[in-house]
Amino acid sequence: MPFSIVPVAGIDVAYIRKLSGNERFITHAHNPCMASILTRTFGWEGGTFIIRHNGKEVGVLSCMLINGTLVSMPHFSFGGILTAVTERKAMYSGVIPLVHHHFTGGEKGETSFLIRDRERITDYVNDTKVISWLDLSIGCLEKIIPANQMSKAKNALVSGLNVVSGGKELFPDFYKVYSRNMLRLGSPVLPKKLFLNILDGYTDGDARIFCVYRDKTAVGAAFLMSFLGFFENTWFSTLQQYNKMFPAQLLHVEMIRFALELGGHTYSFGRSTSGSGVHEFKRRWKTEETIFYWNYDKPLKLDLRKAEFLARIWRLFPLPLANCLGPVIGKGIY
Repeated sequence: MPFSIVPVAGIDVAYIRKLSGNERFITHAHNPCMASILTRTFGWEGGTFIIRHNGKEVGVLSCMLINGTLVSMPHFSFGGILTAVTERKAMYSGVIPLVHHHFTGGEKGETSFLIRDRERITDYVNDTKVISWLDLSIGCLEKIIPANQMSKAKNALVSGLNVVSGGKELFPDFYKVYSRNMLRLGSPVLPKKLFLNILDGYTDGDARIFCVYRDKTAVGAAFLMSFLGFFENTWFSTLQQYNKMFPAQLLHVEMIRFALELGGHTYSFGRSTSGSGVHEFKRRWKTEETIFYWNYDKPLKLDLRKAEFLARIWRLFPLPLANCLGPVIGKGIY
């Protein structure tokens, strides 16, 4: 068999870059520590695998097994195989059955999967997810950020807003803003222990909270993650009633500044649905755009993310109830 896989507990990050060639999107979702963090949080089986072709190491894949489905990677915008090999589709065809066999011990049946990749690797894809990002190699902050967005961030400071960054000490304020915003959007929250496990166990990169305050009240919050120079505000929320004071612009400017100071090459605003209001907001920052394809093994019968009637019902829940039920439901919407 031309392809084989070797499960590994960890990989030297320099070797990941070597296997990936000139890939820009080597992200926090590809960080080998994330598989163990997700296992610790949700109880899923998961791991990272070195891929060999005719005995030569040619790639790396992290993925989880969730109710019989291989997912790379759940709750993140990114995933898939990192490789410099151009024939990615053929590699997936050889590797996915091997990973399924590793997790199931050779259990027969079809291999169900969801792979998030920058390329279309199956006939069944969701191609509406867009990653908006900035190239930080351009130079200083003023060259990267459009003047109108920088002006709004400065206005936020004049209005009395300020930004604080840190770790677990900011988590209560982050989660308070995040959960209120998710309820407004009609989406279940992720469990607190996911964020806390990331803050405790994330290695070879940064996992950091940024909060924007008016006096002592948190009015915006973001969870920034990085890996090999790729930075993304992985979770981002503001309180709608304060948006006229531009907390979102202030948060982004400070996170971009942080990424620059640490030598980052890319700042990602995260994913959004093409043509949505959030997508249009990101375009005002003169971002580059990359489609990430959600590749399925078969046609998707029901996508709960598109069930607007469920979102309308969820918005009616009291916040304490939504925060109680959300982690149970959100676990399955990955």
